[in-house]
Amino acid sequence: MAIDVALNAFLNLRDDEVAAFALTRAAELDLTLPEPTLQAIGENLSLLRLQAAVFVTALAEAGDDAPETFTP
Repeated sequence: MAIDVALNAFLNLRDDEVAAFALTRAAELDLTLPEPTLQAIGENLSLLRLQAAVFVTALAEAGDDAPETFTP
């Protein structure tokens, strides 16, 4: 499974790089992150990064099988 450059960069972040990543991306999107929220944002992005890695790994292990489309 091929992943795009942005996802690959996100997955390769170290825990100590997540806060800087959040601030950089927010600035690129012309967003301001309130100082009191930065720790929680960093924690949530770290968790999201770990979860995304699980999905990417699972899809890679599935081989050429296309993932099933979710239908609620």
